[in-house]
Formats: sequence, C-alpha cells, structure tokens
Amino acid sequence: MSQGELPKELTREELYERLWSMPTTKVAAELGISDVALAKRCKKLNVPKPTPGYWAKVAAGQKPEKEPLPPEPQPIKYEPLDAPVPNRLLLPDDDQDLHPVAVELRVALRSATPDTEQRVKAEDKIIPRVAVSKALIDRAAKALHVILTAVEARGIPLRKSRSKYEAAYFEKGCDRSNLTIEEEVTPREPTVQEKRRASWQWQKFGEPSGKLTFTINPEHHAARSEKKWTENEKLPLEEILSKVVLGICQHYLKLEKEHAEAAERNRKAAEEYEIQQQAERKRQHAATLEATAYTRSDDLLKAAEWWRLYRVTMEFINECEQRWRGNPAGELTTEQQAWLTWARENAKAMSPLETGYPDAAKDGPFDATAVPFGGPYPAKRDFPRPPTMPKIPPPVQQSSYSSGYVPEPKQQYPFWLKYQRR
Repeated sequence: MSQGELPKELTREELYERLWSMPTTKVAAELGISDVALAKRCKKLNVPKPTPGYWAKVAAGQKPEKEPLPPEPQPIKYEPLDAPVPNRLLLPDDDQDLHPVAVELRVALRSATPDTEQRVKAEDKIIPRVAVSKALIDRAAKALHVILTAVEARGIPLRKSRSKYEAAYFEKGCDRSNLTIEEEVTPREPTVQEKRRASWQWQKFGEPSGKLTFTINPEHHAARSEKKWTENEKLPLEEILSKVVLGICQHYLKLEKEHAEAAERNRKAAEEYEIQQQAERKRQHAATLEATAYTRSDDLLKAAEWWRLYRVTMEFINECEQRWRGNPAGELTTEQQAWLTWARENAKAMSPLETGYPDAAKDGPFDATAVPFGGPYPAKRDFPRPPTMPKIPPPVQQSSYSSGYVPEPKQQYPFWLKYQRR
C-alpha cells in the first residue's frame, strides 16, 4: 500500500471507531500511512479526531466525551450549464447579504484612492478587476454579487489568483475566464485653470460616465472570444448581467462540447489504430507461417544438396585412397593417412544426417490452422546455403510505363537443379 492511501474497504464509521479507540499515531502505523496523510483523509471525509489531551485524560482514568460523527457530507448539486437564464437579473436590496467576494470588493474600493479619472480600482488576487467611481461602488458590488451567485450555481467557481499581479478568475476544468467591471470615462471640457497648463496635461482628463462596462475574456483563446457590454438607454444593467452570466456559461458549454468531440475523435482514432494493429498482427502471423513453411521446403533442397556434396566428396576421397594404394608398395604414407582422416571428417560434417535431419515431426508439413494466433510457431532449422546453391534474387520489377516489358515467369524450381550435371 502506497503512502497516503487507505484501504478501500475502510468506511467513515470504521475510521471513526479506530480514531477514538487508539491514538492517532497507532492508527496511522496500523494502516501503513503517515499522520499527515491520515489527517488529510479525516478532513476530506469529515471525520473528527480526538483532541491532543484526550488520551492523557483516558490514561488518568477519566472518561472524556467523544465528539459525535457528523453526517456524511452530501455532494453539491449544480445547475446544468445549459439551464435557462432569465432575461433580467435584478440587483439585490440594500439590506440583503452579498457574496463574500462582493463584500471584499466593496471594502477594497472604499479604501482606495481615486486616480486622475476619479475612479478607484480594485487590484487584488481574490477579486476581479474593477475600476469605478466612488458613487458606483455599491452598484458594482451588487452586480458582481449577481454574477457570482448565478455562475457558481452552475459549477463555475471564482478562483483566487496565484500571482499578486493578477486578479481572480473563473475556472472550470483547465480553462480560465477573466471578468472586468469598469465605469466608462467620458472627456470633459477643461476648466480655466486647467487650460493654463500644458495641453498634454488637461486634454487627458475625463470624468466617470456613470455607466458600467462588463468584459469577459477567456484565456488561451483568440481575441474574438472577448465579449463586452456597456450600459445604455436600450440595454439596462439587469439585462447586461443576464448576458454576462449567459456568455460565461456558453463559453464553458462550448468547451465541454469541444472536449467531448475531441474525446470521441480520440476514441475512434484509438479504435482505428487497434484495428490496424490487429490487422498487422494477423499479417505478421500469416507471414510467419508462410516463412516457416518456405524455410522447411528450402531446408529440404539445401539438405539434398549438402547430401549430394557429401556423396561426391566421399567418392573423391575414396578415389584418392585407391590411387594411393595402387603404388608398388600398396601402403599409405603417414601424410596420406592423415589427409584421408581429415578429409572424411570434413565430408562427414556435410551430411544432413549428422544433424538429425530429417525429423518427420519438425521438418515436414504442419497444419497452419492449428497454430495459435501469435505463436508459439513451429520450429525451423534454416540450413546454411551450400556454396553450389546460390540464392536466387527476385526479378527486378520494371515500371508499368516502360514499353515492351514482360515480367519473367516465376521459377517453379531452382535453375541450379535444372542445369546441375549428374
């Protein structure tokens, strides 16, 4: 069992009974995990552990009260991403509690200092980017409350940024979406005192318009994925909030569809690859059987040729011995006897009978249909080719565009056997 892994059969009730029947260190040692891993599993399963002084009280003879096992936490049920969104999402009343992130936003904006455009900005890793005037702080916080409540109800949480230079973002799976709330700034007429300054100073001054702009910008996507809505007479804030929530949900709904399509493509590709591999294995199986049958047939011809060479060589050696014994003395010299012994040993090595060939069970025909798929395959000897039996190269295939080419017929038997002198 690896560290940090509990037995699968250990339930919450069993874990609770063990924790309150012996110290935590003994429970961890019994399960083969560390104290930290046990604490993480207890937190995940919502199983209470005894306090540090619990076992000291038990050792002193006291009977401290056990903390009861709370009910098993139920999984959160989210609305589907394609659930309908009302055309208008109303802002909450002033006495209604806001989302914790909206409360943090309101606190951060109220303590911020206005810039040259008379806007305060919230730049924190736990809240989205917001830039509004002091007058629209509550309005922006309520709008954020509406968006977060509707989006998180569909399983898209607002994540805290890991960098202090970035704002919070929505995240589902591995895709992020940034939300920005800004108050539009309109140019204004410079005052008399501002006109006395350099033009590059007062011409850049503006004033808040009182209209909020909402922008959602998914990361790792093209710029065309960005969507923006600004308040106006025809598009009130309540309708914009509905469009923002719908835009975020549609983005992740589209991603889910793309991921499902990609998974389906990968599944089909894996199936096609497996079919190709199966066909390749079948081809290799058939090729191995064919090669085995061909090798056995080829071994028969090579063994016959080695046997012919053996007999011819032995005839030559015997003829040499007869010639040497035809001298007046009729006896062989020491050198002649040594040569005859050496020659007969070399000739004997040519005989296929010395290697146990043929073996009717291993060197003859076999039933290819009885060979299991993938082996084991019948054995084959693969005799070395005799020097008098050159390997026949396959005929060179000419292009079909060459005129007058007629492929040579396949040889039915080796040409060396046809023209071999007897």
